[in-house]
Amino acid sequence: YTGLILAVVLWLLLYRTRWGIVVRSVGESPATADALGVNVFLIRYLCVIFGGVFAGVAGGFLSVEYRPAWTEGMTAGMGWIVIALTIFAAWDPLQAVGGVVLFGGLYHLAYRLQRWFPPEFLKLMPYAFAILVLAVAGLRKVRRGAPAALGLPYVRGQR
Repeated sequence: YTGLILAVVLWLLLYRTRWGIVVRSVGESPATADALGVNVFLIRYLCVIFGGVFAGVAGGFLSVEYRPAWTEGMTAGMGWIVIALTIFAAWDPLQAVGGVVLFGGLYHLAYRLQRWFPPEFLKLMPYAFAILVLAVAGLRKVRRGAPAALGLPYVRGQR
C-alpha cells in the first residue's frame, strides 16, 4: 500500500502545489522558468536526486523483501519495463498505478500459465508488451504527457 500512497502524494505534489508547477514548468520550458526567476539547474538536480532515491528504495525492496537474496541479473531488465510504463502512463503517477497493475499482472500470469505454455515464452510476455507499447507510441508519434524539454540540455541564455 505504500506505493499507492506515494503515487497519490506525488500526484498531489505535482498537480496541486506551487512546487509541482515549478517542476512541470522546468520540464516544459526551462528558458521560460528561468526568465521567471526559477533556478532551473537546482530544480533539475533535485528531481534527479528524488528519482535516484525512489530507484534506491525500489532496489532495496527488491533485494531485501521481494527476493531476499541477491542473485546475478535479479532485475531481469525491469528497468526497460519502467520506461515503457512511464510512456504508457503519460508521465502521470496515478495512471502509472494502473500500468503497474497491468504489467505486474502480465509478469505473474506467466507463472500461472506454465502448465500449458513454455516458461520462456511466458517470461517474454511483459517485455513483448512493453515493446508493443513503445512501438504504438512511436507509430502514433505520441508524446502526450511527456515534458517538452525532456532530454534536452539547458544552457542559460540560449532559446
